[in-house]
Amino acid sequence: MELLMDDNESDKHKHFNYDKIVEQQNLSKKKRKKLVKSNTPLEEDDFQVDVQDPRFQAMFTSHLYNLDPCDPGYKKTKATQSILEEKQRRREERQHSQEVAALKSRAVQEKDKAETPSSSTEALDPSLSLLIKSIKNKTEQFQARKKQKTK
Repeated sequence: MELLMDDNESDKHKHFNYDKIVEQQNLSKKKRKKLVKSNTPLEEDDFQVDVQDPRFQAMFTSHLYNLDPCDPGYKKTKATQSILEEKQRRREERQHSQEVAALKSRAVQEKDKAETPSSSTEALDPSLSLLIKSIKNKTEQFQARKKQKTK
């Protein structure tokens, strides 16, 4: 019975009123000054979201848990800001890792192309290779005749 009546114990477990916190955060400057002058204590938003907790990973990966700041039920608090910032940080991190992976794969492909000999001449049709040879021979003959005329 003594524990129930002891007020000091209730201070350990500080409870907060979400509606009051949001209301006080959204007060205009004039109203906030009035409250401060009247010595009415403003309720502080001490609530912290553990964004590294694996139980909340769906918030960052699933579209079902997106926060919509345009929604009329959305309340801007420090906790929602930290969630949005963490989601943005993870998105940028994921995008950066994808870019790095793409650059690595391109480098590997270019390295493979440089190491393997060109098999394009081996894969040509024999009639096509004969055509190429004849064109080369005719151009060489033409160049040789041209040199003789200029001498």
